[in-house]
Amino acid sequence: MTPKWKRGANDNAVTHPSSKRSAIDQNDRDFSDQEEIDAELSSINNLLEEEETSQKQTWQIGKRVKKLLENHENLPISKELDAYFLWGTALTRLASLNEDPILANAAVDKFEQMIQLNHDKQDTAEEDAIDEALGPVGFSLWGSALLIIATETLNEQVLDQALTKLERAIQVDGGTTFETRFQFAKALKEGALQVCSTLQDIYSIELEKNKVQEGSDDDDQVTSQDFAQVKLLEAVLQGLLEDSGSVEDFCRTITLYQEASVLSPESAEAVMEKTNYLAARCLAKTTLGAKPTVQEWTKLFDNLEAEYKSLLIAAGFDLIECHYICHRKDTHNQEELEDEEVDERVPHLLNTLGKGLAAFVRSFPHLDYNTGQRQKKKQKRKRHEVAGNARFTHAVEVLRTAHHFHDKLGSYYLACLYASPAFEDEAQCRIWLETADSYGALEDEFDAQEFSTMHNKTWFKRLTGPVVQLEEVDG
Repeated sequence: MTPKWKRGANDNAVTHPSSKRSAIDQNDRDFSDQEEIDAELSSINNLLEEEETSQKQTWQIGKRVKKLLENHENLPISKELDAYFLWGTALTRLASLNEDPILANAAVDKFEQMIQLNHDKQDTAEEDAIDEALGPVGFSLWGSALLIIATETLNEQVLDQALTKLERAIQVDGGTTFETRFQFAKALKEGALQVCSTLQDIYSIELEKNKVQEGSDDDDQVTSQDFAQVKLLEAVLQGLLEDSGSVEDFCRTITLYQEASVLSPESAEAVMEKTNYLAARCLAKTTLGAKPTVQEWTKLFDNLEAEYKSLLIAAGFDLIECHYICHRKDTHNQEELEDEEVDERVPHLLNTLGKGLAAFVRSFPHLDYNTGQRQKKKQKRKRHEVAGNARFTHAVEVLRTAHHFHDKLGSYYLACLYASPAFEDEAQCRIWLETADSYGALEDEFDAQEFSTMHNKTWFKRLTGPVVQLEEVDG
């Protein structure tokens, strides 16, 4: 760093300064360093307070904090704690975005370094000092990072540590802060719905406060987007805990997903989670009996697609483009753009929508697109006639387009579709399942039960079987 003081007019003034001048110069340097440190920490903090921070920005934050610590070895403890806190925050955010246990472990290391640093240098009571250093936000972030590790490793001890940190966050802030309650709810396996109910009470109180303090710039105000996250969490939990044979439970869960979407209509997360839920329940619709009816299922999925259309339009993509992209591929049209660029959300939205559409068409393979009524079945209906169903074609085009924009997406659900009895096509199933395998998609999601029609195929055994089976097949 260039010091903000000038050298003397001659060499003697520089090489043999008086002790008084030396002290003044040192104070100037210390003040200059302090200003630089404060400015850098403030800049990093402002970046982290933004609603969205990209992966690249998050990596840069870590590099900046590391550089700050390396360039200023004698930082005051308060600044050193701030630096590690910001570093841990950035790593936790990046770990959460990618569900990455390695990054989460790095974040945990930063918070543990804060504790060690505080223990080594502070004279105050240890527990109080730790509470002050981390605060409810720090404990909440620490717990969230541990939760990612626990989820990946299925380690109960780490899960207990995560719960302990999140409980501590609530204790430190008195248990009334929205964010810490929300993070704690995410970590609980039992009693989480009750915590969500408490969050609803807090949200209602916050709404009344906001009405009284209209126009306030308070950053801690709870927004409808915040509460949408709670409703989404409640919906997911309700879906996991519900009676699979209860229509009443099914309707309650769907209502919760819809409430989350209404609170935050621009958020894709609620729509995508609702799709995962609907797809699973539709494929297992026999457990619900006669309700919902065919017409009710049709309305649910048509309304779902309408939500995706709005989200895709907002991301600059028209769903009708799926048909044109597939047509260009099938006809080898030279007008196809090799370097098409779309919003990064588009392929993920298409993949999840395609998953839902494929689940619906597998459950109702003979349903006419326009009338919503079942087509009359023939004694031995030919597969190509069923595959000519417009809903089937649409699902295929959506998934193919997802794969077109992102190599890892679309292929697995296409393979599932072509493995289903109504649309069984061994050649297409093999193409798409091998494609999914080549891009690592099977590492994220693979259910052998989806491919019951392919279990006896040699290529399927070779692709999905253990090494021992590979030798048996080749022999």
